[in-house]
Amino acid sequence: MTKGSVLIVPADDTTLDLLRAYFASAQYAILTAHSKEAALQLARQSLPQAIIADLDVADVDVAALCKEVRSSPRTQHIHITLLTPHARHDDRLTALSSGADEFLSKPVDAEELGLRVRNALRRAEFQNLVDPVTGLPGSRLVEEQLRALLRRKDPWALLRANLRGFRAFSTAYGFLAGEEVLRFTAQTLMHIVDESGAHDDFLGHAGGDNFVVITTLDRSGTIRQSFVEQFNTGVRAHYSFRERERGYLILKAADGTETQSPLMTLNAQLLTSEQGPFYDIMELTQMQ
Repeated sequence: MTKGSVLIVPADDTTLDLLRAYFASAQYAILTAHSKEAALQLARQSLPQAIIADLDVADVDVAALCKEVRSSPRTQHIHITLLTPHARHDDRLTALSSGADEFLSKPVDAEELGLRVRNALRRAEFQNLVDPVTGLPGSRLVEEQLRALLRRKDPWALLRANLRGFRAFSTAYGFLAGEEVLRFTAQTLMHIVDESGAHDDFLGHAGGDNFVVITTLDRSGTIRQSFVEQFNTGVRAHYSFRERERGYLILKAADGTETQSPLMTLNAQLLTSEQGPFYDIMELTQMQ
């Protein structure tokens, strides 16, 4: 099981090999990109825990990359570290003002960089910026986006989803299996939004088994339908063959009594700006 992913935009193979070896040993999946467009696409698709970019990458405007990552609700939370052997003071200021979090001098000390990334992720988790299980934007960022919806003038759609039967599954299989289901849910949602959503769509994990997507009116129906279908089909793999066959699992209480619990399904509901106006985020989060 990986801790997440790190996106590397390298200027040379030596640095790439060093970082790939270190982060792979630390149980991170490694993504690489050699252009701004490829880096942005991977950032939107995979939501890596960190982006590590060399300021001297040929044909890549790293400052522009930082700015686009920060300007998108989907990727704005990602930690960005820039590597440089000799960047001028003005270059550093430009990159920092565009959204980079920090600089590190080359040649790279992979262990120091790894600790910096780890500490940045811990701070993000502590501040509820990133969910530690799924890697999606966490409850604080979800709340910020919901408050922003109350002020938006253009049309929008909010998809709210939770997992029916998740508590019973976690009781039967344990919290580690429950976390695997949450990661599966997040990966499914990222894939669907990447295929059917817009570049600036927001997706977040609001805690527990609650997920949200903020998208456009015309895309919302497709995203909802795909999410329900793919989750309800894929989640069956987390159950035993016997449970899949009979359609429920059996829970035993301390006194020996047994209860049946249906297999998990996705409860996904749409709310749109057309149903407003809305004045409080509680109106946006209440589900039936």
